[in-house]
Amino acid sequence: MAVFNTYPKLDSLTGEEVLVLADSTGTRTVTATVAQVIEAPVSVEASGQFYSDKGAQVKRFADRLLVGVAAENPALSDRASSSQDDWLSETMAATSIGPWALQDAQCASVAQFGNSAFVAGSRTSDALSGSSVLGFQPSSIGVASWGISDDTSNPTTTTAYAYYGEAWRMAGVDYQPTFGMELEAVNFGGLAVGQSTPYAPNVGGGVYGIQLGAGGGQTSGTSDAAAGMVFVSNPNSWQTGTVFGAQSLTGTDGKDSGYASAVSLARNQAVEWHTPETVSGVAGANVGAFVRSTVTERSNGTRQEFSDNGILFANIEGQTLFSVATMENPTNALQVQAGAGTQAAGLYVQEGTGGSGNLGLFPASGGELQITSPVTGAGATMPSVADGGFLHININGADYRIPLMSAAQAGG
Repeated sequence: MAVFNTYPKLDSLTGEEVLVLADSTGTRTVTATVAQVIEAPVSVEASGQFYSDKGAQVKRFADRLLVGVAAENPALSDRASSSQDDWLSETMAATSIGPWALQDAQCASVAQFGNSAFVAGSRTSDALSGSSVLGFQPSSIGVASWGISDDTSNPTTTTAYAYYGEAWRMAGVDYQPTFGMELEAVNFGGLAVGQSTPYAPNVGGGVYGIQLGAGGGQTSGTSDAAAGMVFVSNPNSWQTGTVFGAQSLTGTDGKDSGYASAVSLARNQAVEWHTPETVSGVAGANVGAFVRSTVTERSNGTRQEFSDNGILFANIEGQTLFSVATMENPTNALQVQAGAGTQAAGLYVQEGTGGSGNLGLFPASGGELQITSPVTGAGATMPSVADGGFLHININGADYRIPLMSAAQAGG
């Protein structure tokens, strides 16, 4: 019999090696496999297979798995008693909501050294080469998570989250920001082939920060999702809903004269403002205002631009149709200009049912109504008959008539 501790050591274990164990008295021995001794770290060589019936070794742990600092948690049913050992539970215990994170975790990893607690990765090259092993070509997904809502009781008290995360900023931390999540799009392949638009959102070679899809690729049995993104208070509020960094979009740095598209919408898609009314038990169901475009072709398009000291309304090529501009205080100027075409610049009152046919011009006290126009027939005699009839005008409540003379009557 070999001397104790002189047996040759194996480089790795399969889990099926047989060990001889003695009981506490040292008089009775039993045999067990390495896999049965679950506290023993086991290193297993890859079989090159994925399914157990093809030769892959599948390891199973039926209860709970705690890794790193999480292993210090006693995993007791009493939440308070389990919150004094690992730093995450200890930190959460000092808050109003308590140490709930590890209380119901099936598997938990809490970092020991401020490092990444969990890392996952998947490559498309492996998806291609592994298709013969899997029997299909998979999508390469770094982390996949499902929250299944299947409680059919009414009313239900359960909520499903496919992913939930919190970013904590502790008191006294005043320099670096704290992120709930950062998603980086890293493009080593050059610019995408084509342009991403509301009508063709995903183009070849494109890299996207976030894509929100509804339906999960199901072919039947599903319905529209309620909303793609919702901001709520819980109980605190967001100071700003959405922020685009000055240099975050291609086309401008926020200081030059360039242009960048921050939000792209398809025709008939609108930005809505809801009223606080409650309709049929639903608060805010009514739309009080919206902005949208019904333009079908670029040549028929218009645009609005806020410029220094003014607001410009132009055709899509930038030719001004209408502008509101401020001048030196306290005078404000309203300008109406012609766009493309031969139409005259002017102010128009459209005739319509229930509308007003009056066009009002109301200078302040001491003000004047000023019109610059060519002067003709100076010194000529006023004809007794006005070829064009009379223009009706009301000044300070009194009705007057202005004769409309033909060019010949006015002397040219």
